[in-house]
Amino acid sequence: MSAADVLVPGSPATAEDAALARELADATGQLLLDLRGRTSPGREREYAGDEQAHDYVTGELARHRPDDAVLSEEGSLDPTGWRGAHRLWIVDPLDGSSGFGRGNDEWGVHVALVVDGHLAAGAVSVPGTGALVDSGTVERVPDHGVPDDGSLAVTVSRSRPPRELQAVERAFRVNLVKRSAAGVKMLAVLDGEADVYLHSGGQYEWDNAAPMAVAMAAGLLATRIDGSVVPYGQDDPYSPDLLIARPSVHAAVLRALRGR
Repeated sequence: MSAADVLVPGSPATAEDAALARELADATGQLLLDLRGRTSPGREREYAGDEQAHDYVTGELARHRPDDAVLSEEGSLDPTGWRGAHRLWIVDPLDGSSGFGRGNDEWGVHVALVVDGHLAAGAVSVPGTGALVDSGTVERVPDHGVPDDGSLAVTVSRSRPPRELQAVERAFRVNLVKRSAAGVKMLAVLDGEADVYLHSGGQYEWDNAAPMAVAMAAGLLATRIDGSVVPYGQDDPYSPDLLIARPSVHAAVLRALRGR
């Protein structure tokens, strides 16, 4: 098998699926922008967004990839629907739905493909800011280490900063970049606004699958906070933690988390 045949984010073998993920993330985002423009802030907008986005994404996947399994936040969580699936689409039709309901821009659409339990392709749309990235076309970012002054910009949850942040703050001069949605935080690292995306306390596979796929295709390291691979397609889609950063920074943060 040549390198071009390896089913990993960014490889030519996954380009067609990455393009579909991008198309669906973009179209779903436009649907949500339209909904936001004609509804009032509140729970009804949030619930309508979740429902309409889910129906659109899953309907399009059924049309374009009828033989593939789908795991959606708003769909069935019975694992028999995806257990052992060779190809599994993991989607969050509206990541950050509460922000969407309130009317801010920290929400997005995540569409990812997992093949035999490993990320293969993904796309993230943040419609309120016009951001749209996918694993097939994202530009690779250059690696660089921690600045000489020891400063790091770390993006974390607005409401639940990780307890591991304390270890990072002991090792570096940390500037917090607080954001509310997983895709938005990944983009902060991709765009250079943040050096590190650190999360613990729990997510689900649909929260981070697409952001992780895009990050990996861009040359970032995307792992659990102990450096291990994030598994996908599990019976329980709970995903405890993650660490996304440029390789040299990722290594430095791992050392800090391990107390070295």
